[in-house]
Amino acid sequence: MGSFKNTIIIIFLLSTCGLGSPIRSITAYQNCDQKWHKELLNGDPEKTLCQNGSLVSCIAMIMQTSAKIINNRAVNPAILNKYLTNNNGYKQGSEINFSVLDNVGLHLVRTVSDLKTAIEYYNKNYYIVLNINYGKNYGVLIGYNEKDAIYIINNPINPQENKIQAKDIAVALIFKPL
Repeated sequence: MGSFKNTIIIIFLLSTCGLGSPIRSITAYQNCDQKWHKELLNGDPEKTLCQNGSLVSCIAMIMQTSAKIINNRAVNPAILNKYLTNNNGYKQGSEINFSVLDNVGLHLVRTVSDLKTAIEYYNKNYYIVLNINYGKNYGVLIGYNEKDAIYIINNPINPQENKIQAKDIAVALIFKPL
């Protein structure tokens, strides 16, 4: 039974990604998780992690997957948000000051609008956060099918919507753990 199950999983992965990449195992967080959905971004009473925290959730996914810690604690969106709030990690409102992440072991290498460049970094084991739906959401890239221009993400707003098309991607943020 085990080999049949493994065969089904392999067929599923091949049909999902086709000629692209294998699916990466990256921690998945959801903005509206009961544990942190009411947390205020940078103390702003108008912005909670649930409503506006997809980028924070994506960065927390990367940090957790790459075994980074903050104040001796495993990283989740609430812990990262608290760290950013207390360490000048926000510029204005909820805009992240990425240079602060270097202090906790994650570096923003660059931002690109060219998906070919983003995929080159992905294939070199960098972490890619995609800005999707005209800036309304972010997702961590976990796989792709270049032939069909389909990108598979951990989506912190709606986990069931994990396949996106190239036309829905605005920019890619490229991260490297330090």
